[in-house]
Amino acid sequence: MRALHPHSIDVMRFFAGDVKRVQSFMTKAPGRTSWSTVSVNMEFVSGAVGHLTGSYDMSMRHPIEYCEVAGHEGRLVIDNVYESMTYYPHHSDELMVVRNPLFGGMKGFDDTFGHRINRFIEEIQTGVKPEDIAASGADALAAQEVIEAAIRSHQL
Repeated sequence: MRALHPHSIDVMRFFAGDVKRVQSFMTKAPGRTSWSTVSVNMEFVSGAVGHLTGSYDMSMRHPIEYCEVAGHEGRLVIDNVYESMTYYPHHSDELMVVRNPLFGGMKGFDDTFGHRINRFIEEIQTGVKPEDIAASGADALAAQEVIEAAIRSHQL
């Protein structure tokens, strides 16, 4: 939970804002010592609701994560971390689908690390102010707080 899902929670917060309430269910696969499959429902301060399902128990040959955010204007679904994003607007029958090449042509989850580190280095080298850096410590902490709330929710 703490290693895989901060990324999706960041994306969900980007689109829906701060998280107000969390409910979760988790399992540990045989031989695992940490939660390896999770289902997390979130209510956002904005009124949007979101759902995250993910698993370290899945084969990397198949999707390991599914992220969805729904609000009064439409619904956004991100499939398998980086493979595609689909927007379902409420006011239209047409969908907007963004495939992997627009996400930077990543071939696997590990590619996300290089993209993020390279962007961070670029921002430092070009003198971006700390408060304007694309990924802040405050955002990282907010994602971790959601994760800890999900763990507490499951343990109740």
